Amino acid sequence: MFGGILASVVLVAAMFGMLKWKSEMFDKSMMIGVSISILLLWVIPWGILVICPLILALSFASPAAREEWSKFKNRRIAIGIIFLLMLNSLGFYPVSEPSAPEEWGKPLFTENPDAAVWPASEQYTWFYDGAVIGVVNIRTPHTLSPFAQDSSSIALGVMLGMHNQRMRQSIDVINSEWQTSIDADAFSLEDVESEGGHSYGDEDYFIARFNVKLDGIDRALANVLVVGFPNAGGELTMLTITRPTFPPHDDVFEEKLVLQYIENRE
Repeated sequence: MFGGILASVVLVAAMFGMLKWKSEMFDKSMMIGVSISILLLWVIPWGILVICPLILALSFASPAAREEWSKFKNRRIAIGIIFLLMLNSLGFYPVSEPSAPEEWGKPLFTENPDAAVWPASEQYTWFYDGAVIGVVNIRTPHTLSPFAQDSSSIALGVMLGMHNQRMRQSIDVINSEWQTSIDADAFSLEDVESEGGHSYGDEDYFIARFNVKLDGIDRALANVLVVGFPNAGGELTMLTITRPTFPPHDDVFEEKLVLQYIENRE
């Protein structure tokens, strides 16, 4: 939460300073628009990915707004680019350390060398109950809102290939525990159709499911379940459970492990 509040204050102050710097006429409408955009980052699902097109559409909706754009066009374009760069740079702000139930024991890894530098993240990895379990705290620079933070971040992660990078560590653990020799660079994650959510206890959580496929082999080598735990302020927690398809495991929603994790969070 603190990181999101700090980001909001820094962005407002920086935008105000840039609008005032060497300007004979203060662009009040731009300042209001920027302030509203930062406020909406705490509320609107998908954050800046929705806010940017919305603000631009409203800016060109009336003759008065278009006239203001003709006055301040160059400065607005420059400040808009700087605003987006600053927002993305806040993705480097550190996240909190992951936690897990005591029964999972000590994590095998407390970092993931394959994870991207941006956005900032911390990943702890366990091997428990026949599965590789990862708890990832990751910065979400595109939104400070908890609404759809998990679904939007996972969708962006898949699009940018971040999930594949993080999965290499799980493959290495599977190789170590099962004495297999799966090439950690020759696999892909295949989306599995799911309901998009599941009830654990009394609450619904966003989920995504994947199959780990090896190049040239049709059968899935492992199943992956991702459960999202959104937080206001731009930090998302993801629980990932990777389980080999042999021996067979009927509980695709990993009720036992997810409930253990939820109880630990409470």
